[in-house]
Amino acid sequence: MFVSRAMTLPLRSLRSSRLGRPQCGRYLGSAKNVALAGACAMVMVLWTGSLAAGFMLPSAHTASRRDVALLSGLVFGLESQQNGARALMPDEIATINLFKRTSPSLLMISDRDSRGPGVVGAGFAWDQNHVVTTANMIKGIRRPSVTLVEKDSKGGEQAKIVNGALVGLDPMSDVAVLWVDAAMKPLRRGSSQNLLVGQDIYALGNPFGFEHSLSKGVVSGLSRTFVNQGGRPIEGIIQTDAAINPGNNGGPLLDGSGAVVGLNNAILSTTGTFGGVGLAMPIEAVERSVTSLITQGYIRGASMGVELANDALSQQLGVQDGVLVKSVASGSPAEVAGLRPMHGGFLGDIIYDIDTMPVNSVQSFFKALEGKIPGDKVTVSIHRAAEGENNDNFATEHLKVQLGARIM
Repeated sequence: MFVSRAMTLPLRSLRSSRLGRPQCGRYLGSAKNVALAGACAMVMVLWTGSLAAGFMLPSAHTASRRDVALLSGLVFGLESQQNGARALMPDEIATINLFKRTSPSLLMISDRDSRGPGVVGAGFAWDQNHVVTTANMIKGIRRPSVTLVEKDSKGGEQAKIVNGALVGLDPMSDVAVLWVDAAMKPLRRGSSQNLLVGQDIYALGNPFGFEHSLSKGVVSGLSRTFVNQGGRPIEGIIQTDAAINPGNNGGPLLDGSGAVVGLNNAILSTTGTFGGVGLAMPIEAVERSVTSLITQGYIRGASMGVELANDALSQQLGVQDGVLVKSVASGSPAEVAGLRPMHGGFLGDIIYDIDTMPVNSVQSFFKALEGKIPGDKVTVSIHRAAEGENNDNFATEHLKVQLGARIM
């Protein structure tokens, strides 16, 4: 490699300099680094002065900042050119290492009976044998199979497909658990309680069947409410702009340390693809459901034993304040307390309050029961039409209902 005479003296002095060698000595290992070492030595001369560099300049000269900057640019330019690419930034290195640590715990879930594309969604290792994913996704699978990535004898990666067995699902929280006969590497669980809007967040999954993918975004919002298909509200939802597409469903949402803070379970979109709003169940709610499913195989929740008319039907029937009781299960707490359902074309009872909490929609009905357990007694306030009449002349009653248990 060509080295100008101007660099020869600084380079020779560099080899014996106590100050310059620690700064530029990394370039002295081979002939191809001579130019880098020489340029670095010139920077040291200009920056520290001739005596510190170990030799005298031909004439007294005080280096300007521009001189130093130009030669510094030469050093970094030559180094980058030699390496063939720019150096990775610290945040990029952190993201790469996060993916390396966590991706082995990301799983692909598919249906063995499916004749179409194999990958349906994602899941992650909860412990060595249990896989956590979403109930909504697993409902569409008859015979689940789980694909995990293992290290081979040469240190490379290879896919291993194992059969999965459904342990249980919680449709209210949209959580499902599978059991597999494999020694998986579980992900570390964190907390969603300390998340801040603007904080970096990472979503793992298999979008559109592209296995082991990562997307990065920020926490866009906290404590969102999402209404599931049964009309029940799910509280504490995490909103993110990290890309969550079909196939990410059931994958983990990670914080910057690689700990799971949420379960990716929904997108808000008019096209079916990601539109900038992704939603994830907080890890605390996931853990409650998973613990119950693993230990009992089901979720036991409080229930009145009533079926409610949806909000649209209630409005069509002129119900403006409260929710309409559509049916009452035989022998249920609601029947014991005397709640009346719709019958023979006549309105049923209209629940407008539970324990002084206003009820004006199906969502608010379930919210009023949130945190209740089987055996709790609640006061249900209703509007009731006269028997055999449909008019606005309602009587108001307050009924005591002892909540029963329901397997979710």
